[in-house]
Amino acid sequence: MDSLPGMPPGEKMTVPMSDDIFLSVIIPAYNESANISGTLAEVADYLSSKTFRSEVIVSDDGSWDDTVDKALTFAPRIKDLHAIRTSPNRGKGHAVRKAMLEARGKYRLFMDADNSTSVKEFDKFLPLLEEGFGVVIGSRRMIGSKVTLREPSARIFLGQIYIFLANVLLGCGVMDVNCGFKAFSSEAAERLFSAQRMDGWSMDAELLFLAGKYGIAVREVPVEWAHKSATSKVRPIRAGIQSFSALMKIRRNDLSGMYS
Repeated sequence: MDSLPGMPPGEKMTVPMSDDIFLSVIIPAYNESANISGTLAEVADYLSSKTFRSEVIVSDDGSWDDTVDKALTFAPRIKDLHAIRTSPNRGKGHAVRKAMLEARGKYRLFMDADNSTSVKEFDKFLPLLEEGFGVVIGSRRMIGSKVTLREPSARIFLGQIYIFLANVLLGCGVMDVNCGFKAFSSEAAERLFSAQRMDGWSMDAELLFLAGKYGIAVREVPVEWAHKSATSKVRPIRAGIQSFSALMKIRRNDLSGMYS
């Protein structure tokens, strides 16, 4: 199948289209060899307990370790398991976008490869998606959320500043912009990810901005979350500077008509 709108030229659909996949679980990964097996084991157990048909897409973002090889060992436990490889490294935004536009599910969830939020939390999301919300996002900052392992204080402080700026500059209107656990209806996913352009961590803010722009209903849900400090790829100061400047780029993109 030819490239979908919003996909870079030359990138093709590699997963056959089907109408009966209910849930696509997308896991962006960059050098996650230490984590991917544990995460996929939990995903496999969760999906095996459900009656609906599902698929899992590991979107590898230019890893130089054996992340993909380890992921593919789960093929006997996960019937529809696919790996997408990108080289060189492009960023989380690119990895999620590519997988979302190749996914076949009625609903499409992306989650962190280090399993910061368990796939089991999707049980809270499904009734809201069925109710008609196009986007349902996890929150570590709402009443009812549970953080079992906290981030370092510097990361928390920078995160609060970033959320404030994202809400002021882009009108995201949520308490937690960057929690890596977000679900979409197929219609919302195709609309948003066809327009989404940011390849890095600012993709979360961009998606929420676009949802507001296009009138797609968003619901925020408290989740259980743990900071995986030993394997996190984010460096707070550098990521903070890049992310703050990216918010301005999203605003410039909009003013230039890129999202029209």
